[in-house]
Formats: sequence, structure tokens, C-alpha cells
Amino acid sequence: PGSRLSGAHKLRPHWNDWQSRADTLSSSQDDAKSRERGSGLLYDALPSRCPEQPEVHSDAYAVADAHQVEGEYEAEQGVCKITLGWKSLGEELRPNDVTTDLTSLQHGNRALASKEMRKSQDRGMAHSEESRLANLLRRVSREDDRDRRLATLKQLKEFISHSESKVTLVKQLDTILSTLNDILNESSKLLWELRQEAASCLGLLCTVLSYEAERIFKWLFLKFNSSSRDEVKLLYLVGSQHALEAAGERKAFSHIMQLVMSNLQSILENVDTPELLCHSVKCILQVARCYPHVFSTNFRDTVDILVGWHIDHTQKQSLTQQVSGWLQSLEQFWVADLTFSTTLLGQFLEDMEAYAEDLSHVVSGEALDEDIPPPSVSLPKLAALLRVFSTVVRSIGERFSPIRGPPITEVYVTDVLNRVLSCVTTAKQVQFSEAVLTAGNECVGVLLASVEPCGQLMEAVLAYGLDQLDCCQACGSDYSLAVLSLLTLIVDQVNTKLPVSFVEKLLAPNSQLLKLRLHSEKEVMSAVHGVYQALLSIKNIPTLEAAYKLVLGEMACALSSLKESLKPSGGTPSSPCSSIQHPVFASLILPVENAQFTLIFNLSTLTTIGNTKNSLIGMWALSPTIFTLLSHNLMLVHAELAVYYPAIQYAVLYSLYSHCTRHDHFISSSLSSSSPSLFDGAVISTVTTATKKHFSTLLSLLGHLLSKEHIYPDARKLLLTWAQEISLLMMKSDTYSPLFSLPAFNKFCRGVLDNAHHEDPSICLQSCHSLQVLSMCLSTEALQRCVNVCRVQLVHSAVRVRQAFSKLLRMIPLDVVLSNHSHAEIREISLAIRHHMSRPPSSTFHPQDFSDLISFILYGVLHRGGKEP
Repeated sequence: PGSRLSGAHKLRPHWNDWQSRADTLSSSQDDAKSRERGSGLLYDALPSRCPEQPEVHSDAYAVADAHQVEGEYEAEQGVCKITLGWKSLGEELRPNDVTTDLTSLQHGNRALASKEMRKSQDRGMAHSEESRLANLLRRVSREDDRDRRLATLKQLKEFISHSESKVTLVKQLDTILSTLNDILNESSKLLWELRQEAASCLGLLCTVLSYEAERIFKWLFLKFNSSSRDEVKLLYLVGSQHALEAAGERKAFSHIMQLVMSNLQSILENVDTPELLCHSVKCILQVARCYPHVFSTNFRDTVDILVGWHIDHTQKQSLTQQVSGWLQSLEQFWVADLTFSTTLLGQFLEDMEAYAEDLSHVVSGEALDEDIPPPSVSLPKLAALLRVFSTVVRSIGERFSPIRGPPITEVYVTDVLNRVLSCVTTAKQVQFSEAVLTAGNECVGVLLASVEPCGQLMEAVLAYGLDQLDCCQACGSDYSLAVLSLLTLIVDQVNTKLPVSFVEKLLAPNSQLLKLRLHSEKEVMSAVHGVYQALLSIKNIPTLEAAYKLVLGEMACALSSLKESLKPSGGTPSSPCSSIQHPVFASLILPVENAQFTLIFNLSTLTTIGNTKNSLIGMWALSPTIFTLLSHNLMLVHAELAVYYPAIQYAVLYSLYSHCTRHDHFISSSLSSSSPSLFDGAVISTVTTATKKHFSTLLSLLGHLLSKEHIYPDARKLLLTWAQEISLLMMKSDTYSPLFSLPAFNKFCRGVLDNAHHEDPSICLQSCHSLQVLSMCLSTEALQRCVNVCRVQLVHSAVRVRQAFSKLLRMIPLDVVLSNHSHAEIREISLAIRHHMSRPPSSTFHPQDFSDLISFILYGVLHRGGKEP
């Protein structure tokens, strides 16, 4: 018992306290009491399963320690007066024995009698709770069926969670702990779920009885230390973790948390399996989150142990990553103890340099001392030190920046980065180790994020990045990802200072970066895409233009290769897209599959520039601009290439659609004056002037492509979606009315109308919706064509198509609908149909053919059964 119960021993009931009070009870009541106690002993020998006999359970658990705990609990709760004059057991359970109460009532003391009755009922309820708990504990211990045991254990958890059960729980705490301990120590693997549930039950018990938490935690740690089975130890830790998680937010264990932390620290120092390490650290991290003032005193000791696991290169990579995550989650403690953090980094650096020096003796060919470890020993340890160094830098977080001041200064970070580069370079000269290079690239990247390199450091970093890229051919995907991540970071950090020569080496035809685009792993391909996006986001125009020209040059090379594949052998080679060719790719011929992939990949990277709104660089500085490239320079993809390589046409169209959508299809700029004074700022003025004719060009392109008979269905649907968006925007404001008089608008409308007769109902509907939006602004000629289309589609087999064109017809002015302008044409069509239908049937028209024809007329599908599928 705690200090709060120091005086409770005076109030504890002993066996001789179960005597009636002489001042209130008669001798006859003593006799009755004796008889009932005798009957109670008799009932103890019988099974307690009859609900109509509550006396059966009255003293099933009436042992000396239960009375002692009850006395302690009631003293703590401030109801000690009950223990000063308890009634006999027989009086508590005999409902008809109210002699004392009647006597009190005869004397007029009704209030006192009522109070005594309530107390008697509460004690009866407590005995009922004890009986239920005893029954649950007995069943969970003796039940043979696994499922029933599990269900009983869940009932026990519910019993524990009820606040009114606390008195009973304290009385029977030892019994409960003993029962749960027996379950935890069972050896059957089939009962693992049951044992886990028992561990959870332990945690819940500790949370509910927070004032007994010290006793329970001491019991848990004692059992943990005495157990010889790791799986049982694991369950004790699971129980502790459940208790800490449940009570953590309420700070219920504040008074004992130092005790808990000390025991957890001791456990952490002695665990020797990853499983026990994992659960012990989870408990410690819970303490760190909820009781940081307690954990701070153990921070260094905890870090020392976790670092030991981190640098153990014999452990699995998954465990190393997990330990790294645990260390990084303690960021607030790393920052608070920055002296310790930087000292630890210094120790890692010294160890790295020591291993690098050992390796340098191998390079020089000197006779190796017996004390110098061979590369097979030094390299794995160097890799482990590089990994833990990166982890600690990440753990310090944003505080590891020269901007935040000493001890992290620019000189400090530069010195550390140079030393790390030297260690990795030395190791690479001795023996190629993918593990060392991967860890080294990660470490360089982490340090590079904290400093903007310049001068000699920048040159060293750029050379290091290109050197690492060349090694990708012989390494796995993890190494490639680390290199690509480093290159992206180098480009982002150096940015405007990035030399053109670096970009040219990175995007040259023989660069390893171009080959990594074809990697089988999607993550690697995505990382290459990230490098391209970083290059096309540089704020230095000469450097950006160099990257842009190389990307376009490779696209021109790919288009030329595809064109050559379509020509008959011996044909004269042509040079399409001569305006975007690049000398380094001029003589290169790509395989067809590579050429197609290269085009689509490079188009996707150009969205970095194309989707930047009002970008002076994308709209004006680059030549050709993104819009000109996609709408003019790549027009050849809409000709013969579209038939054989429809994916390329779709990629070009989608890139242009994305670019135009980002800029509202250039509608506003098409109406603007060329005078810069009308706009706020020189940048917006320049951009607007450069894009003034884009909308007209766009309408012409859409009209031209929509009128094509052979076009990929997905591309046609994209064009119609695009047309509908433009139609809605044009009708959005009256200020856009001059746009309807553009010659390109009539071409656009003709293209939309050409798709209204399409055999695909979804395409018909898309074109119809656009015509509905524009119906108020169409020319008379276009309206006449709409009427003709509606006359045909009103008998379409699809209901939605009929309804849509019926709605369109109602929108057309009545004088246009009733016009005789096209009656002659309709009459000719009708006569042609009648002539065809009146021809005698040929001998090839069989009954099943008739069924197919009627099915198509009725249902719009070919179905031999004549029924709608």
C-alpha cells in the first residue's frame, strides 16, 4: 500500500471483527448468525450456479487478504466509518431480518434506518460482483474450448472496465494477476490470441486501478525479469504498453513514472532480440510523448543503446530502418541536448575517417598491419556509420541549419560534408561497395539540404554526383534511387549557379540518366522524372534553355526514328521537326519502342514548364514556346504517325490540353490590347502579348482534328471534352462575344458538328452538349446543319441520344427549323433509301440475317436472339 494508506491498518477488519454489536443485537440474533455461517460452509462445498440462492456466493472468496485489501481501499475512499461496526455476514445476506431496523423505526429514526438499508444493499451488490468475478476467473482458467475461453476473457475485460467494479477488483487483485499470469505462461501456440488478450487485460487493469498502478507495474517487471521465455516477456511488455497508451493522455501514472522508466531502461539494456527491442522501445516512446520531463534524464542512455543496434550491420535492414525511425521521433530531445547531438556526430565522423584511413593503406599497397581490418570488415562498418550519421542529422531536424545559428554554422556543415565526401571517395577507390555508396549518397544528400554549396564545394559535389550516376549500371534499384534523389537535391540546391556543362553531361545521349528511364522499377522511373522536373524548373534562363533544347532534340530524334520505321526500305531519310533538332542527337537512331517511350516521357516532363501559370519563361523566353511546340512543331504526330502510334498523338494532345486548361484556354488574352499600359506589371503584359493569337490557333486546331475521320477514340473524346470546356467559357461573359466572329470559330463548330453523327453514342452526346451550349451564337448555316443532324438522331436507338438532340432541336429558332432550305436534299436522301429498300432481296439474305437486322433496328445492337441483352 502507498503512503496514502499509512493509517489504514487501524481500520482493517480481522476475523474477530465479524461479531455483532452488543448494544444493538440480541442473543437470538447471535444464534441465527451461527446457523447461517454453518450453512455458508455447507454451500461452499456445492457448485455455485443457482441464481435463486444468493447465499451460495457470499463467502466464496472470503479470505484474509481480501478483507485486508477492502479495508485499504475503503480507507482511501474516505468511507472508513463502515468498517468500524460491520454487521455479521448472516445479517448482511438475510433480507427478512430487519429487527434492528424495525426497532429504529419504532423510535422514529426513519432516516437512519433507510441509510442502513442502502448500505446493506451495497454490500450485497459487492458480494454479487465478487461472485461474478470468481466465476469468470474460474471459467477462463478451467475452460477447455479455446473460443469459449477467449469469449470469457473478453467478458473479464468488460468487467474490469466498469467503474463500479473497482472495490471487487482491488479485493481480488492477487487472484486476477495470478490467473492472467497463468494464461500468459501457457505454451500452446494455438492460444497466442488468448494470451495477447490476457496481456491487453493486464494493461486495462493497470489503467482502471491507477492507484494500484505501482503495485501492478512492479509485479509486471518482476515477472518479466524472472521469466526465461522470450514470448512470455514479450506479452508482459505488451501489457505495459497497453497500460501506458491508455493512461498516457490522462497522466494517471505521474507519481510512478520514474520507477517505470527506470525499469524500462533496464529492460532495454538487456534485450537481445528484435521483437523484445521493438516492444520495449514502444513503451519508452510512449513515456517520452506523455512524460518528457521523466524521459529526458534517460535520453542519452536510450540513444546509446539504440545507436548500438543501428550500427550493427548484421541486423536486417528493416530493423535498422525501424531504429532510425525511433531515433528521429525523439527530435525534441535531440534539439534540447544539442551539445550531445553534435558530439555524437563528431564521434561518428572520427570513426568513419579511421576506417577510411585503414582502407587507404590497401590502396597504397602497403604491407598491412595485423591490427588493420581488411576491407571486408571495414566497408560494412563504414556503411553503418554513414547510415547512423544520416539518422542523427535527420533527428536534429530543422535545427541542423546554419540559419538557426551555432553550433550548426556554415563552416561546420561545409567541413562535415567535405569529410564525408572524402571517406566515400576513398572507399570507392579500394573496392566497389554498393552499401557504402548508397549510405554515402544518402548522407551527402542530408547534409546538402542544410547548405547552399558554392566554389570548390559545389564543384566537388557536382563531380561526385556525376561519378555516382555512372555507377548505376552495375547496381540495384536502391542505389539508383539514392543517386537520383541526390541529383535532384543537387539541382534544387545549386539551382541558378548550376553550370550548363553539368546539364549537358546529365542529358547527353550516353548519360546513364537516359537509360534509367527504361528501368523495370516504377520508383526508379519516377525518380528520373523528378530529376527532369528539377532541371526544367531552374530559374537561370541560359541553363534552363540548355536543358530545354536537349529535351526537344531527343524528341526530334525519336520522331525521326519513328518516321523512318514507316518508310519502305531504301527510301530517302527525312528530317522532320528540323526546328527543334539538337546536334548531339542528329545522327542517333532509336529503336521504335524506345522512341515511342522517349516521346511520351519527355512530353510529361515538359508539363513542369507548361503548367506554370503566367510564366514569363514558359510563354516567352524559351524558343519555341510550349504552346508553339505542341500546336505547331509537333503537328506531324496528327498525320500518319497517329494511325500507327496513337499513344503519341494522345500524349501531345493531353500535354497541350493541360497547358491550355492551366491558362483558361487563353481566351482573356485573345481579347486584350497589345498596349502594355492596360495591364498591371510588365510580366503580365509581355505574357499576354505573346499569347494573343493562341485562342484562334487553338480553335483552328480543334476544328481540324475533330473533322478527321481516322482518329483514336480516346483522342476524339479528349478533343470533345476540350471543346465543351471552351464552349462553356465562351458563354460565361458578354465580353467574349467578339470571339464568335472569328473565322476559326466557324471551323471549330464544323468540327463539333461532324462528330454528331458518330456511331459511338457517348461521342454523339459530347458534341450535342457543346452545340446546346453554343446554340444561341451559331450562324444560320450551322443551325441548319444542327436541324439536319437532329432529324437523323431523333430516331436513334439510344434513348439518351434521342433526348439530347430533341432538346437541341427545341433550342433552335423556329424559322430555321421550318425553313425549306434543305428540303430538296432531304427528299433525295429519302428517295435513295426508298429505292434501296424496294429492291428485291438477294438469295444471300437468310432468316438469321433478318433476325440480326431487326434486332439492330430495335435495340441498336447485333443480337441473334432478337432480345435486348
